[in-house]
Amino acid sequence: MPLHPGQVKYLRETHSKGSKINVLVPSNRWGKSSMIACLQIWYLFYKFGVRTGNREAWQKAEYRTANIAPKAALIEPVFKYIDQILTSRFPINLPDGRIVTNKCMIEWFYQVERTNNSPPLKQYMSNGSYIEHRTIGQTGADSLEGKPYGIISYDEAGRSDHLEDEINGTLLARLFDWRGPLHLVSTPDQNSQSILHHYKLYQDGLVGINKTYTMQGALRDNIFFSKEQIDEQYELYANNPLRDQVLEGKFVFGGDNFFNADDILKAQQVDLNNGIRYAEGRKYCIGVDTAMGSDEMVYDVVDTTDITFNELEQAIGEYKLVRQIANKGNSKSPQVHLNDFIDLVYSYWNESRDNIHILLETWNGESARFYQDLPYEIQNITKCYGSWQPYKNITGGNKNAQPRPNNNIKKADILVTLRKAIASNRLKIPEEPKLVQQLSIYREDDEKIPTDRVIALALAAWMADEGMKNEVEEVAWTSLEW
Repeated sequence: MPLHPGQVKYLRETHSKGSKINVLVPSNRWGKSSMIACLQIWYLFYKFGVRTGNREAWQKAEYRTANIAPKAALIEPVFKYIDQILTSRFPINLPDGRIVTNKCMIEWFYQVERTNNSPPLKQYMSNGSYIEHRTIGQTGADSLEGKPYGIISYDEAGRSDHLEDEINGTLLARLFDWRGPLHLVSTPDQNSQSILHHYKLYQDGLVGINKTYTMQGALRDNIFFSKEQIDEQYELYANNPLRDQVLEGKFVFGGDNFFNADDILKAQQVDLNNGIRYAEGRKYCIGVDTAMGSDEMVYDVVDTTDITFNELEQAIGEYKLVRQIANKGNSKSPQVHLNDFIDLVYSYWNESRDNIHILLETWNGESARFYQDLPYEIQNITKCYGSWQPYKNITGGNKNAQPRPNNNIKKADILVTLRKAIASNRLKIPEEPKLVQQLSIYREDDEKIPTDRVIALALAAWMADEGMKNEVEEVAWTSLEW
């Protein structure tokens, strides 16, 4: 089976380095599926991981591998290529335009008559080994539970919305018995909720940490295309922002991503993972994003003690997300949500009553109701961001209502403040998967993506960096003697 130099390099280096997680980011038309097919056949033939002390017992030992993908259509190429390779029918395009087929030296190895052509797809070999082709979908790799595998190849892993949970919760555990590797072979998907985790694995592999190996696969590796075909593709993508990804196999984030991936990774701080309780002398801002139904009610507590303002009224100094509470709106009654928030405020509020400021999102009715049900003393330290504002009559009225905040602030203002804080490495956040995920996929057109945790954090960040210098002065009546 002829392979191009890039495929040979990947197969040799992943085996020689012995990495547990192998990340290949190939260009379009690089030949990833045919390479996965060869890799799978190799493992099926040698049963890597099964002890060979007794030849007869080794021959009879059951051995399985898996080729998985997020969708059914994505597992078909490897299934088809394994069949074609082992029956000498794999088409090979030569640079001069001719098409030939491979000549398989182990056709006897493939028990083609036992092939299962309906889901779950399976292909059997003569030494007791077989490969399963399965989709992951929304099940989180449940279809692989309870079985050991000699190798798992994950085709188009970047399209999964649950990649981190799948790898840590199921895939690595299934490879334990035979000490098999995991191969993530995929171009980045800008719309995947797992794009930041995919990028983190990619970055780990570039420097060889966490038992991870990464390789980029460029279109020019594929010598089975003519020079004219390849040059034509480079001309076609000359001014395309995804050129490096499509042609060079590099990890490129699309222009729609609001927060930079490297900035998000740098912002994470492991000692914040379990939260930090109130400490005497500390100051805090709390951002609140209310929700109904399946959206999340989110309360973010940010420690702002180290923030000061320079002569230009620019906020300087580091601050940290020390507590995040998030629950679906329909998981509790409104009163329980309210009580949770009140308990949270009191747990960080000291006796002097001047160490907390709150910014509440009030674009809809349930958030206005939330504010109105708060105790008056908490209303006094809560500003409302949104179309609804509490009424204050300076000549009388409700003395407990807040002064109006600056009504010129817009959604873009709070988000830009958050982006600046993350980009400047001033804001530190825990390694919280859902928060990190929402930050990594956030874009300005956010109608169809989860945003609750991003908005709550943006509210707290804006209050810390901007809201504290825009306090509205109380109006007082004064009589003068003439």
